[in-house]
Amino acid sequence: MKITDTDDLKGVLRFATNPERQTENDRITLTVLDVEQIMGEGRIDPDEGKSEEARRVKRPLRKSSQDPAGNWDLVQGPYWVTYNETVEIPDGSSLILQPHEELMKNGLWHPTLVARDWADVPGILLVVTARGVRLMEGAPISTGFIVT
Repeated sequence: MKITDTDDLKGVLRFATNPERQTENDRITLTVLDVEQIMGEGRIDPDEGKSEEARRVKRPLRKSSQDPAGNWDLVQGPYWVTYNETVEIPDGSSLILQPHEELMKNGLWHPTLVARDWADVPGILLVVTARGVRLMEGAPISTGFIVT
């Protein structure tokens, strides 16, 4: 197993706002673009075509004239977040995404994700604990590395 180094990561990260900072120490940092709250009940059925996703409600971005970025005030619960960036995962490699350290310090969490193709990464489940959080637009959500 080989971990892709920082210089090579700069070539696979697309739409980064700060490519130097988002590709440090052989890791990629991905940031939040959009937030949807998972509401209601979904249905998971063994019969193909009968499963239904839980309803999602787009959370409005709040922006004041003093802030360069907007924010979301999130209460306890599950959310679906999408990323600002995309990653071009090389053939024969896998991208492993984990919660960014800033998430965990603030009582937030998302599962570890392993993907061989970015098309398999439509977003990620973010879990907010009882204290809630003010999540800023462009905040780091995930950190990842590419292994071959």
